[in-house]
Amino acid sequence: MFNNFSAPENDTIDSIEIFLKSNAKNRIKPALLRDVKTEALLVFARTALERYFLQMEESGYKPSMGTPQDTAYVYGTLTALRDKLQECVVNADYLIAVVKSAQKYPSFRHVAKYEAPLICYYNAMAQKVANHFYNKFASLPEFLVICVLSHWILEEEKSIHLYPFLKDIDFMSLIDKFEMNRESFQKDNECIISDIHAVAVDIVEKLKEKKFKVSSDRISKTRKKK
Repeated sequence: MFNNFSAPENDTIDSIEIFLKSNAKNRIKPALLRDVKTEALLVFARTALERYFLQMEESGYKPSMGTPQDTAYVYGTLTALRDKLQECVVNADYLIAVVKSAQKYPSFRHVAKYEAPLICYYNAMAQKVANHFYNKFASLPEFLVICVLSHWILEEEKSIHLYPFLKDIDFMSLIDKFEMNRESFQKDNECIISDIHAVAVDIVEKLKEKKFKVSSDRISKTRKKK
């Protein structure tokens, strides 16, 4: 679930609080559980794009997608999306910090309780991805982000009213750029494009069916008085 991610290196209470508050400066926090599922999907997208672009920067890798214009369009759009998400959506590092801090410091338990639905939904998607790529390399994470968001927003018609910037992204056009270069993404006689489409559908289905269970140890005030 949270593998390959890390909480703040200096885990004092003060450093954790600073990290949590700064992870998304203008965070949009949904009030309804159905919107928390969209938030979880965007946490997934932000985390994947951050890791992808960081790896590119560290390795010096330059992605190519058909023509130079197509490359600029696809990766320019994804860079802008990452930047937007960093403003209003937390990432997996934040969720890790919440969980680990609550285990170590009782003062953070209310934060973990508050974020429990988001953690639940994110974990469901992350586990699905981990299972799918258990015995193979996770290729094209940027395309997976595009496909998952496209399926959730366009196919499932889920509300994105809290995140209006998503309406400005032409997901079908982005997908077409990859589809037109499908032959470039063949590996070991397997079409990576088709595989990504398939796992994207599985991720969305897993998110749709996932239920958040409220802790059974909660006792209502009425029952407690009795």
